[in-house]
Amino acid sequence: MDILKTVFSALGHIFGIFWSYFRKFQSVVGTILFLFLMLFIIVSLFREKGVTVPQKGALVISLEGSIQEQKIYDKSLIQIISGNKVERQTILRDVIRSIDLAAKDDRISLLVMNVDGLTGALPSKLHYIGSAMSRFRATGKKILIYGNNFMQNGYLIASYADEVYLNPYGSVLLYGYSSYQTYYKGFLDKIKAEVQLFRVGKYKSAMEPFIRSDMSPAAKEAMHALLGDLWADYSTAVEQGRALDKGSFGNIFTRADTDITAVKGDLAALAMQYKLVDGLKTREQWRELLARNLGVNVAGLGRKTIDYRAYLAAYPAGIPIQKDMVAVIYANGTIMDGPQPQGIAGGDTVSRHLREARLNNRVKAVVLRVDSPGGSAFASEVIRQEVLLLKKAGKPVVVSMGSLAASGGYWISASADEIWAAPSTITGSIGIFGAIPNLEGTLAAIGITTDGVGTTDLSVAGLGKPLSAKVKTIIQSSIENGYDRFLSVVAEGRHMTVDQVNDIAQGRVWSGKEAQKIGLVDKLGTFDDAVKSAATRANLADYKVAYWEDPVPWDIKLISDIAERHPELGQMLSGRMLSGMTRSPQNILAARIMEKLSLFSQLNDPGHAYVLCLACVAEFNHR
Repeated sequence: MDILKTVFSALGHIFGIFWSYFRKFQSVVGTILFLFLMLFIIVSLFREKGVTVPQKGALVISLEGSIQEQKIYDKSLIQIISGNKVERQTILRDVIRSIDLAAKDDRISLLVMNVDGLTGALPSKLHYIGSAMSRFRATGKKILIYGNNFMQNGYLIASYADEVYLNPYGSVLLYGYSSYQTYYKGFLDKIKAEVQLFRVGKYKSAMEPFIRSDMSPAAKEAMHALLGDLWADYSTAVEQGRALDKGSFGNIFTRADTDITAVKGDLAALAMQYKLVDGLKTREQWRELLARNLGVNVAGLGRKTIDYRAYLAAYPAGIPIQKDMVAVIYANGTIMDGPQPQGIAGGDTVSRHLREARLNNRVKAVVLRVDSPGGSAFASEVIRQEVLLLKKAGKPVVVSMGSLAASGGYWISASADEIWAAPSTITGSIGIFGAIPNLEGTLAAIGITTDGVGTTDLSVAGLGKPLSAKVKTIIQSSIENGYDRFLSVVAEGRHMTVDQVNDIAQGRVWSGKEAQKIGLVDKLGTFDDAVKSAATRANLADYKVAYWEDPVPWDIKLISDIAERHPELGQMLSGRMLSGMTRSPQNILAARIMEKLSLFSQLNDPGHAYVLCLACVAEFNHR
């Protein structure tokens, strides 16, 4: 027995040594494999640097995910952490620059658009890309587009092309614009909660979903007019792009139910009948068509095409550093107090950028690019004060409105020297509100109560007790004062009387086209038009456009780019894969409720006063 014990002990010791070395070997191998993987990913991310632009080739632009003014890295990280697929983001200025460069580049003879992966974009961004496509066509070069299916926003892009082709089993799905919101008053009643709302403005409907079970008549009136303007622009673009008779596009929607029956439910055939597409082609037939246009066979297509991201990396910059600059500063996303990352217009961040531009002697003019539904009134005023200081320093400030410049987005724009908007920009919403939840009933229902004492009649108990009548009076008075200030800001900036502003304010939203008619906007045009105007105001003939953005930490940028280009790795980084339950009805409902309630995390104004237009970012069908 002693011998056996000795043998087993020796074997155990030997096995322990072996296992220890095996684990070290496993760790080394794992580390090496990980490093190889990271090297592969990094090379794949930056391999565009060595790409050569093909002669007489095609530039391929795939609009993927949502179209953004700036890359929103926080969004990618949240998707990674939650285990969801990371949605690729298309940066608007990259698309425009690549199209404009290709228009003048003799190496590029054809532009190929792809919108199958496009998931979201408000109308003005789509029309802006369309205007660049029109400039490309004006040089005599051709634009082709092919779709497995065309959704509504993708088809708007398609309408600007020379030729549009559709998969024989595909469809062109157009519904028109609509705005439907989910209302939570009944739900809040059931859980014995309420939102204590303070607002000024007949049309200021930002918090209606929490205090009503339906859309108010005033909100319906304003939204119907806005969507009507946007849809008119859409219809006009399609009719002009597809050479359709005026008014014929609108007639499609009145007879589509009978016409689809006549073609036995074939949506692709219906698209051909309506002249929305030029032909039906399988993917291989599409590749053959593309090859013929480029003068090669299908096998040679890879050598004759280049992705726009690679094209931008390979294209020689050729822009000398000039003494004078026009600085482009973004107010992108919800306006919140304090410093904020890209995708949120932080009061401290945007105002710092404006201050840096003011103190930089090479900056001679500023374009404030506003793409925001508004937010904190305090943060909005902090930004506006820097606009005033820029003007006082003798540097012109021109506002270029993107898809949204409403409420707080208009507050920060009103004092600029000049305001440019697209016809389909959503703007106005000059109104103000405050909102504080009361969860006393909800907490009591699960056995949690709130009680205590305060030193004055104005002492509050947080979310566990309703506000006293005196506190409500004070807040409402403060909100009304905020509205009066908003009117004064606009009146001063737009050279109008307060009464004139009040007549077009009341929280109502307007399209850019209507906003120009009523004096809220100076000129209709693109971002490029605004830049040229700023340069003209500063008497600049030779200048550089400088995009004023904070550097993104390399590790955040790397992880985000990896997750975008390799979605499966993004899910691995989160430590989980998508569950089959993710899209279950109850999870969808819960996610929508939590998304709506997450609004309160964006309301960080120190005075609880908000100039925010939620209706402007409602989920109307623009996909």
